[in-house]
Amino acid sequence: MNKVFLILLSFLSLSLSAQDDLLDMLEAEVAEEAGPEKVIATFKGIKLINAQTIETTKKNTLEFRITHRFGDMDVFNKQNLGLGKHTLYGLENASNIRFSFDYGVTDKLSIGVGRSKMNEHIDGNLKFRFLEQKSGGIPISAAYYVSAALSAVATIPNNEFANRMSYVHQLIIASKITRGISLELLPTIVHRNYVDQTILNPDNGSVDENDLYALGFAGRFKVSKRMAFVVDYFLTFSEYRNDATGYYDALSVGIEIETGGHVFHINVSNSGGIIENDFIPSTESDWGNGGYRLGFNISRVFSF
Repeated sequence: MNKVFLILLSFLSLSLSAQDDLLDMLEAEVAEEAGPEKVIATFKGIKLINAQTIETTKKNTLEFRITHRFGDMDVFNKQNLGLGKHTLYGLENASNIRFSFDYGVTDKLSIGVGRSKMNEHIDGNLKFRFLEQKSGGIPISAAYYVSAALSAVATIPNNEFANRMSYVHQLIIASKITRGISLELLPTIVHRNYVDQTILNPDNGSVDENDLYALGFAGRFKVSKRMAFVVDYFLTFSEYRNDATGYYDALSVGIEIETGGHVFHINVSNSGGIIENDFIPSTESDWGNGGYRLGFNISRVFSF
């Protein structure tokens, strides 16, 4: 009886193994016929810290976002050692706040509006994802981002309305390298209709430019199921912008926490500006001189 039982058990094991192998072969054939799968969730939100991401707001979905920047922490300020403690390391100073709404027209096209404290900017934007990364296929995703901003407090000659306007054109190129690493490259142009060209750079005699070219770098590095390390940096190509004129490249680092319907970022950045129209031309704080500030981004999604 024991021998018969062992023979039956061995036959059953072989049968189940053969069925599993057959199912694996069938699934592989179906996957091959279906073609490469679209890579999803390259990033968890439509923005990282300063950088736009490849993600767009889903169709018929409204995303409400609050972005907050405090004042300079001044922890290691070379000129004013210990200054930070008098402002609770910047927490008593709100340098910038932005409220924004983004709506998904389609899964690949979203539109948005926002209001920033800095320069009292009112901005409108559009993002269109025209290329999607696929496993075993296209290794990158790409999107086009454009925005226009109106400054209510800009100091301009003759109060000309057109000179209050600035524009951004940006190409977003992203790739989800692994399940835990996502990277981006962001070639960017910022055009300001009016700039003050009466101030010369003492190093080279250059003046400010209407058109600024920048190259952004961004990354998300997953730490756990709901937490990731995030960073973005924008290199601005300008003869006028350097230490002599007090302008610096925007560098931000932070932690991303996902909590169900919320994506929450705690970050440290040397930029007071939140939109490209502000942080690319107007970052005036230096990381090396205590010029970095605490901030946070939080978003909430509503489906219709």
